[in-house]
Amino acid sequence: MTTTTKELTVEELIQELQDFPSDAHICLTDAYGETFTIIGFEAGSDCVNMVISTEDAADDDDDKGE
Repeated sequence: MTTTTKELTVEELIQELQDFPSDAHICLTDAYGETFTIIGFEAGSDCVNMVISTEDAADDDDDKGE
């Protein structure tokens, strides 16, 4: 499987996501099929770092709030 990498600015990412509900979870899936959920962002020295968690850990956090 060929994977294409595309760099986005934060503004471009927001534009891409604006049609989704504001409470939608954002997940990333790697080439091996493992899914990660974006749980936060941190400022880097020259970039924005996404903080990710495995999908199972995000589901566990949701269960704690119920």
